[in-house]
Amino acid sequence: IMKRFFYIFACVFAIAFNGNAQQSNVVVNGLRVCEFYSREQMYEALGGVPDKIEKSEEFVGEEWFYYGKDVFYWYSNAPYANEKGIYNYFGGCQIYTDRYVIFDSIRVGDPIEKLKTVPGITENHPRKYKDGKEVDGYIIWYQSEELRKDYIWVTFYYDESAQKIDWIHVFFNDL
Repeated sequence: IMKRFFYIFACVFAIAFNGNAQQSNVVVNGLRVCEFYSREQMYEALGGVPDKIEKSEEFVGEEWFYYGKDVFYWYSNAPYANEKGIYNYFGGCQIYTDRYVIFDSIRVGDPIEKLKTVPGITENHPRKYKDGKEVDGYIIWYQSEELRKDYIWVTFYYDESAQKIDWIHVFFNDL
């Protein structure tokens, strides 16, 4: 599953960086997804040097910064640099702990009701059963209707009985 998500990131970064792309409203611990940051800026915003760094074997320039169970995607191969000459950008994350905040207000463990305070579009996908196993629900957030099919998704997985966020995944949709 992780490789599929990483593949989605790589395939769609061209869309994220083309001249028509709108600025991302997805901010995690002060870092705006698809914005350019140095390694040091990433470390500073996320709480220091990661516990572990992995380089993608499939995609040149992808690095995954692990802070315990949480993982952040950093890319050093943007097609162009920002005005400061930085080619590296924040590409998304998977958050499993309450250590990090998204949209300046939402954390793992928060009630899903809190998502109503975030401007944008949400789609709720309640609990289902697949292959005889229970699958917890999730809510997908989109920045706008225009960006729904070709930009950033934020998925909030939640415990249906507690109505609380279990984990958060920020990624790019390539449909």
